[in-house]
Amino acid sequence: MKKIFILNVLIIFGLISGCSENKIEVSENQIAGMRATAVEFMKDLKSILINQIRTNGMLSAVSVCSDTAQILTNNFGVQKGVYVKRVSLKNRNVNNAPDDFEKRVLNKFTLMQLNNELYDDSEYAEIVEEGEFKYLRYLKPILVQAECLNCHGSENDISPEVEQLINQEYPNDNAVGYKIGDLRGAVSLKKNIK
Repeated sequence: MKKIFILNVLIIFGLISGCSENKIEVSENQIAGMRATAVEFMKDLKSILINQIRTNGMLSAVSVCSDTAQILTNNFGVQKGVYVKRVSLKNRNVNNAPDDFEKRVLNKFTLMQLNNELYDDSEYAEIVEEGEFKYLRYLKPILVQAECLNCHGSENDISPEVEQLINQEYPNDNAVGYKIGDLRGAVSLKKNIK
């Protein structure tokens, strides 16, 4: 059922995003490859984050997201031959600010969530032209889980020590006030296909 829904969403998104005579269809194999990359990336990042918290406590999670995650993101992208980025409309790190394409998709994900149509396996893929190159763009939503609330929840969820460190590291932080299941952002992948 969800698989059919996802394909319908992709078709609907393709229609909404603007029809063009030269629009190139995204194949299921392309989507599956990008999906596998996004899932592997998030699994690796979550594993590092949880291990760091267990070993060094909650304060260390802030450095994982500010430093380690950026390094992992870059290294993972090089290893997989794809540009990887975590993006959010309420970003904490300025490096995670979305570009126009990502904003458009994040807004679609937000609308889907408002309509109770956003799931763990939701995704968006599109082939776009930028100059003389074609890229496969793929976004997979990041939904807030219980452990995320320690740094991204309400004032009641975040300890004073963690809040102080976040305010010190990110004076313009927007990434708080979330509840379990909220759309936190997305893993964004971009691969040159021509």
